[in-house]
Amino acid sequence: MPALSSASLCCTLFSVCFLFISADQKNIKAVPGQTVTLPCQAPKHRHIIVVKWSRCDLDTEYVLLYRDEQFDLENQHPSFKNRVDLQDRQMKDGDVSLILKDVTINDTGTYECRVVQTKTNHGKRVYLKTDPIIINLSVVLPEQKVDNITAESEQNIILPCRAPNTLLIPAVEWSRRDLETQSVLLYWEKGIVTYLQHLSFKNRVDLQDRQMKDGDVSLILKDVTINDTGTYECSIFMNETRSWKSISIIYLGVADPPGQTERHVGLSVPAVLLVAAVVVFLIYRKNKQKTN
Repeated sequence: MPALSSASLCCTLFSVCFLFISADQKNIKAVPGQTVTLPCQAPKHRHIIVVKWSRCDLDTEYVLLYRDEQFDLENQHPSFKNRVDLQDRQMKDGDVSLILKDVTINDTGTYECRVVQTKTNHGKRVYLKTDPIIINLSVVLPEQKVDNITAESEQNIILPCRAPNTLLIPAVEWSRRDLETQSVLLYWEKGIVTYLQHLSFKNRVDLQDRQMKDGDVSLILKDVTINDTGTYECSIFMNETRSWKSISIIYLGVADPPGQTERHVGLSVPAVLLVAAVVVFLIYRKNKQKTN
């Protein structure tokens, strides 16, 4: 009751009275490229005059601002232009949830939803201002993909790897765990870095698409041999965190084609017979020289 009395006193002294509603907080996770909804609910059956979505690290710029029955684009942060909207522009039942399209890792942050509503109280216009609804949005890369691939020696194969197509990829590294500090392929600033590459992969590997369209960073490995058997890892460099992120692990098994061992054995028999003939001839000639 005392709180109501204070509110009534406020309305008596001023033509505008602010009533505050308790805050809420939610955590949402997404992967790059998704469209997410950040929920925000204002009290029902009241006229909404202002909706403001902001993020604390954007200073004076905002994510979305609705006032005077229209969207205000003047101070909207450039990264959100044409990417945000209200889930319901009619804001029925107080729904002022935000739709955020094609999220990227840069969208990670703490978002605030603030609403100002009006109602009539004893003939006076009362403004009701909500406490902020807090939404913690985390945009992370999908979980690692683990694949097993088998191949026959002398084949050309592709080790698939795909990054989210919304990311700008400055560098890609393919590595094999047993090579320690050397790489299978390191692609940096539109070129292959060869001085860090293991000798066995020189001139045998390349990216399937150096333009990396749609996030395709798959590896081409030519003329595979049994020595190429191992666990390969695909990583991309993240500008946002200035660090490497592993996005795919592939185990490659390489074996000789069926029948290849038999062919090797078949070819070795004439060689053995030739060696035996040479040995017999040399013994015969040596014995003949002794006799003479």
